[in-house]
Amino acid sequence: MEERCYRNEYKHIISQSARASLSARLARILEMDENSKGKPYVIRSLYFDSLYDEALREKIDGAPSREKFRIRYYNHDQSFIRLEKKVKEGSKGYKLSARLTREEAESIINGDFEFLKDKEDQLLLDFYMKSRTKFLKPKSIVIYDREAYTFRPGNVRVTLDCNIRTSRDVTDFFSENLSLIEDGEGKCVLEVKFDNFLPELIRDLVQVNETMSTSNSKYMTGRLMWG
Repeated sequence: MEERCYRNEYKHIISQSARASLSARLARILEMDENSKGKPYVIRSLYFDSLYDEALREKIDGAPSREKFRIRYYNHDQSFIRLEKKVKEGSKGYKLSARLTREEAESIINGDFEFLKDKEDQLLLDFYMKSRTKFLKPKSIVIYDREAYTFRPGNVRVTLDCNIRTSRDVTDFFSENLSLIEDGEGKCVLEVKFDNFLPELIRDLVQVNETMSTSNSKYMTGRLMWG
């Protein structure tokens, strides 16, 4: 399990036209994230929640401290799968992750997580205990395309997430034939993450006329898209 690294995170909803303009501007000045390989990549996440949807309710209520668990992989590559816990504490947050095999991920999705109690990784043990005490279950799949840029001063990462779609067919997480609902508004999410300071260059770069700050998480968006 990784060490906790608290980071600041700003989120804004922008239009497709603003995304295109911002993408062109960022590409001229910043380097693309190493995961991008010069183009956007696909993120697929399966979110877990408790019997009483505590993660969803805390997000909607704006609780200052909250956490959520997810299983995630990138660009259809099922050889690199991670269990992640994302924690928010006030205006900052951190993320922890641990590797899973596809077989382990499928066992967890199907409700068989007893094997986790024999793991040494603290995140896997934490997920096991939460699954036992809070009855964590897979609730929603969220898929989107990400364009990512980095800037070394301030350890800045700027991402543009678009084409957001979701599914409730949680047991088919690894299937390429999911039944999906797409975000009909065609919105994009601009995220700016940094450590202790945000360089003025980045502040200027990410300015767009109709930017609207948002606290919406993709998990909440995915759940609400289904009504």
